[in-house]
Amino acid sequence: MKETCILVDGHSLMYRAFFGLPPMDADGVPTNAVHGFMSMLLKAFEDIRPQYCMVLFDEHGPVFRHDSFAAYKEGRAPMPEDLIPQFDVIKDVLNNLNLGVMSLPGYEADDLIGTLSQQCKQKGIRALILTGDKDDLQLVDDDVQVLFTRKGLSETVLFDPAGVKDAFGITPEQVTDWKGLMGDPSDNIPGVPGVGEKTAVKLLQEYGSMDKVLENAATIKGKLGERLREFKDQALLSRKLATIIRDLPVTLSLKDATLDKLADGIPTMKRYQLNSASERVRKFAGAPLEAVSGQASNAPDWQQLNTKEELLAFLTLDIKEPAAIFANHEEVSIVLPDGRRAQVGIASGQQSLFDTPAGLTAPEALRLILPKLKGGFITHHAKQLFHLMNLPADSQPNLVFDTMVGAYLHNPQEKNYSLQNFAARDAQGVMDLYKAQVKQLEEEGMRRLFDEIELPLTQVLYDMEALGFQVDGKVLEKLGADFTQQTEQLRADIYESTGVKGFNLNSPQQLGKVLFETLALPTQRKTKSGYSTDAEVLEAISPLHPAIQMILDYRQVNKLNSTYIDALLRKMDSKGRIHSTFDQVGTSTGRISSNEPNLQNIPVRTAMGRDIRRAFVAKPGHVLIDGDYSQIELRILAHMSGDEAMQDAFIKDQDIHTRTAAEINDVELADVSPAMRSDAKAVNFGIVYGISDFGLARNIGTSRKRAGDFISRYFERYPGVKNFMDSAVKLGYEQGYAQTLFGRRRILNELKSGNANTRNFGERIAMNTPIQGTAADIIKAAMVQVAQRLREGKYEARLVLTVHDELIIEAPKEETDAVRRLLGDVMEGVIKLSVPLKSDIKVGYSWYETK
Repeated sequence: MKETCILVDGHSLMYRAFFGLPPMDADGVPTNAVHGFMSMLLKAFEDIRPQYCMVLFDEHGPVFRHDSFAAYKEGRAPMPEDLIPQFDVIKDVLNNLNLGVMSLPGYEADDLIGTLSQQCKQKGIRALILTGDKDDLQLVDDDVQVLFTRKGLSETVLFDPAGVKDAFGITPEQVTDWKGLMGDPSDNIPGVPGVGEKTAVKLLQEYGSMDKVLENAATIKGKLGERLREFKDQALLSRKLATIIRDLPVTLSLKDATLDKLADGIPTMKRYQLNSASERVRKFAGAPLEAVSGQASNAPDWQQLNTKEELLAFLTLDIKEPAAIFANHEEVSIVLPDGRRAQVGIASGQQSLFDTPAGLTAPEALRLILPKLKGGFITHHAKQLFHLMNLPADSQPNLVFDTMVGAYLHNPQEKNYSLQNFAARDAQGVMDLYKAQVKQLEEEGMRRLFDEIELPLTQVLYDMEALGFQVDGKVLEKLGADFTQQTEQLRADIYESTGVKGFNLNSPQQLGKVLFETLALPTQRKTKSGYSTDAEVLEAISPLHPAIQMILDYRQVNKLNSTYIDALLRKMDSKGRIHSTFDQVGTSTGRISSNEPNLQNIPVRTAMGRDIRRAFVAKPGHVLIDGDYSQIELRILAHMSGDEAMQDAFIKDQDIHTRTAAEINDVELADVSPAMRSDAKAVNFGIVYGISDFGLARNIGTSRKRAGDFISRYFERYPGVKNFMDSAVKLGYEQGYAQTLFGRRRILNELKSGNANTRNFGERIAMNTPIQGTAADIIKAAMVQVAQRLREGKYEARLVLTVHDELIIEAPKEETDAVRRLLGDVMEGVIKLSVPLKSDIKVGYSWYETK
């Protein structure tokens, strides 16, 4: 097997790391980019196990490309001030790790990478380029691959020639032609005006190369052909600028690029407080774990604790400040507030991972550790830790901080909140992240939101998951049998109506052939695999044949049976309860989501869907108490906009949709028809989401002009709403984020896009986030307060589910009246608005009965 040399684009990784992590510092020197850089580099080492590594950097100043095009890279934002000193730090760390570090005046890191990758090939060594720059894809061949960094710090994708083709539709050899045609705004490479990524790919797929495209420009019709002819020289220049040099006068010295002496850099890493990364280096290098003696220093080494006695001895001091813990089934590590650090030997089967037969299991270790931490503990993903311990509901451990939740508040659009994605893998990483996040949350004005809502919510959600929701299996089985009978009858009816028997109704290909070939119904659109038979297509042709509605009904019933009935029966535990997972960090709006199974997605629009709620019941001797906010988002809109007419409607307890219908149709309340109210309802809720005339027209089945008139009249009658929406968008552009009443932020990167559709989407987010985000904050605050009041009042009743603006409690029958009052009081009093918050509280044995 070939040896591997990793070639690292140093500038690319530093920029990604800088913007991917919160600010950190070591003795006043910023280090967040260094932390992230080392995390990505070490992950590549651990995954790839290379023999060599070279890190290449750009030099400050002009490069040879400026000789051809003086405006090359013009317009780039200056390097952030906190990033500049970190380049000296990372180079110091890399040099002490004995890794190869290189730069060359007048050239870019890409050119060094291009040259060294060719030298690797000549030596029979596989070259692997670690970068976030698509330019390097031009270097890919059978011996050179690109490990491309994606969003976050832990996601990468490996590109070989086939991977480039699959992802971008072009070959590596066509990458420079691709750049020549479409340009590259990040480097101010102009390309051909009006030619975007998709057009460039299409041209190259048709003609093979940019040269052939330009040769045939005279035959290409329209504006595209005109631009190709007019900007031919600019395209050639752009390709030249994008082409990486592969023959610079530098030499790959393998002896200076080996990983044999990585451990030499550990003291330097500790000096910069790269504690988690230094431990990963130690493990990768196979260096011994040194024992700690005497008092803790600024960067103590890890102690190894393999027995209960050793662990208890480590915890003998009175620990009054928060300690950091990281745990999973395979490892437990702890950092005490005095800096002492330990790894606990965890037993795996009959043998400990540290080869000590007396090793503890992770839950055993945690049960010993937590009671000793009088000052509480910090961890990453506390709910997961509670599940690992199998912690009883209502245990109330002294959780002080959850760095996963802190990371979510800072950036709710992140897709991966694993500890590894934040340049950390153990309790030291948790402690480092904690210190950075405390400062960050205070600077961003979200510390109170974290302390009073998000952190206590973690325990509330765990308790709900641990308790579960009682389900009547017999009701599910009866529904399943009914649905099965209906699908069988519908299948038979469809076969008879179409005159074709035995085809697979669940196969779009087979169904498409029956509908569009056998029955010769008009096709709507085709996909790569055949005719499209999605719901939109079938609804469009439903008047043309009776079988179409039967197919739609079949799909609905079949989905209810497979997605809900079968799945819920599988998820029931031995006590008949279903334990959903409530995701606190899964949505960018602040909403809580549910999965495995998703109890928030139980259908309610059809009678059959609503019947499934009959299976969700209270355990014997108990009832369900359901509290549902009434029009919470519109009430928040009335408060935040200050619109007098809208506030007046809520203060007078009028039906807001009837009031809106009367306003925009200029009729009395008594004269509002059901159709008018229905349209007004669509406008009311659409406005909250920044709906357009096109979207409203589609929702209410009218013309775009009539929908536009509705929206215009709405804003005339509710001018405060219009002013609020405009102001929200303006603030979004000025601040770069939108904010809720509780201080929650959502970053609006979409407003910086050069794409008009993306900016429009960002503007809708700017309008909606203050409303929807505040609604999410309110329901979360209500959950925390309800759980607290139930505990303090020593009620047996407990929360079992939240669905959007709804809370469900399971309570003993004798507590019904008291808990019903408690739930209503909390929900309506969680925040004081200029209009009343109103909740509908209902009681029943099943979820169906409470609606």
